Amino acid sequence: MERYCRKCGAKLKNEAIFCPNCGEKAVYPDESFLSKYKIPLIIAAVAAIILISFVVLTPQTQIVKVDDVEFEIPADYVNDPSRTEVSYDENVKSSAMGWSNKDTYIEIGVARTPGSGFNSQEAAANVGGSPTKMLGYSGYYQKYDNESYTFVFGLKDKVCMVYVSDYDAFKDIKVISEE
Repeated sequence: MERYCRKCGAKLKNEAIFCPNCGEKAVYPDESFLSKYKIPLIIAAVAAIILISFVVLTPQTQIVKVDDVEFEIPADYVNDPSRTEVSYDENVKSSAMGWSNKDTYIEIGVARTPGSGFNSQEAAANVGGSPTKMLGYSGYYQKYDNESYTFVFGLKDKVCMVYVSDYDAFKDIKVISEE
């Protein structure tokens, strides 16, 4: 970086102590911490912003499995062991699990009949409700008097029922896969 005398404006040679033109003492500003580490500070700030936005903007979820169907629900829901049930009624296997957080309850049930000839869409329709599309599937929605809601849909040879205590909880549930 070129330096000039502050009194007469003459160009100073590197590391000159006095101006060769007027004899004025040359002043060299000290490098500040900010100017010395500007690039690393900018990189660290950008990395911190990316990390914070990733943590804040990425919803924390958990994957739960009911029978052979995987669902994604918020991580703050805790499994309620008293609501976990597997039962067999003749040739129908039913599995149900429940989770809750401080405000809302989710229960997911899956029923299936081993073998061929089972129409899960027809079985879901027999449960009743208003035809609608939720969770990426066509099915049947019901609202109960006690402010709870269900969505029943067919998935290959299974009938899935999602029960929630708050309608807004449906938006937090995703069907991931079926094995």
